Amino acid sequence: MMQTDVKSTACANAATTIVFNGPARVKGLTISYASGGVVAVANNTANVFVFTAPAAVGSINVIIPGEGIRCEGNVTANCTGATAVVFYG
Repeated sequence: MMQTDVKSTACANAATTIVFNGPARVKGLTISYASGGVVAVANNTANVFVFTAPAAVGSINVIIPGEGIRCEGNVTANCTGATAVVFYG
């Protein structure tokens, strides 16, 4: 069983945020959106997770199963029309 501390980084709307500068596993996200927003999490520049919000105000909690999504390089999040908190370890 792999055990790591889980940390989080807030990601602003209309920005690309470096969640973690180095290898990590994305464990989950909390996303808030106004209408039709998009949040893309990437391993360096390759998207590993993309959420496209419906055309309504809302929020969602995303839990990544198992050990999470492994990112070998920097973990980044690009938010358009949304904000997110990315949980990683």
